[in-house]
Amino acid sequence: KPLTFRTPLEAMNLLAKAVLGLPLCLLAFGLARSLLFDLVAGRWHQASRENSAGKRVLVTGSSRGIGEALAHVYAEVGAHVTVHARSLNSLQEVVAECRRRGAASVHPIAADLSKPGEAARLVAAAAAAMGGLDIAVVNHISPSEFATVARAAPDSAQGQRAAMQTNYFSYAEAARAALPHLEKSAGSLVLISSAAARLPIPYCYEYCASKRALGGFFSALRQELALNGSAVHAGLALIGSIGTESARRVLPKYYKVSIPLASPADTATDIAAIPVGRLRELASPWTIRPVVLLAEFAPEFVEQQLQSLSRHF
Repeated sequence: KPLTFRTPLEAMNLLAKAVLGLPLCLLAFGLARSLLFDLVAGRWHQASRENSAGKRVLVTGSSRGIGEALAHVYAEVGAHVTVHARSLNSLQEVVAECRRRGAASVHPIAADLSKPGEAARLVAAAAAAMGGLDIAVVNHISPSEFATVARAAPDSAQGQRAAMQTNYFSYAEAARAALPHLEKSAGSLVLISSAAARLPIPYCYEYCASKRALGGFFSALRQELALNGSAVHAGLALIGSIGTESARRVLPKYYKVSIPLASPADTATDIAAIPVGRLRELASPWTIRPVVLLAEFAPEFVEQQLQSLSRHF
């Protein structure tokens, strides 16, 4: 039946609703996609033997926490895995567990990434041990406590430089060293960042600053790879609070409430989806995405909420 209008005003009203409704529908779709993308993508692109067996994978900082869990994930799908820590002794259990889980091969390498030049040496050694590189996951962090800016010790600048060296400069160094190997394999570079790079976390200025710097490096690198027609994929993992031993020990000192902690195993499964789907960014757990988005659109509100949850020092 043809659509008819009794008056021109009825036609104008319908047209106005259509014109206004389309942008609102698109906005709702975009918001839903932003909020649910991490949940869907993390499950849709899970690493498996079908898509990851035989891959040559380097995981830095893999003696415990997320790095150890990532090594386990890649071992289970039959990848060649290079694990890293400051000492070989701390890698013995990880190596044994990776072999038990079915890794194609396991290569432990010791390197102190708080020292310039060590990240490049680590990448070169990993590529030599595995005959190349398909996936490089840069995950390590510097050991540090929360601290206040106002009460920082006179020599705190040295600690800040150390944090930047480990959490940022060594990441950039590892990325530069990995790129030639990843070009040959059309592989993936995955950098581990944090929600702290997007949120105003009190007493966490060293870590926040280094992760914000890493975000700037990642964005510029992505643009450079695209402009140069590179075959390398670069992805960023935006992680929340993880249930590591240090987090369980430190967080109650600074927050009035219990902070939800994700399991390292679940987080590692999400991170391993990034090279499979060649994703630009993935948040884990997916529930931190709404908070990050809210911080962009309502920063003062998020600041007030974080202040209300934090202890006063």
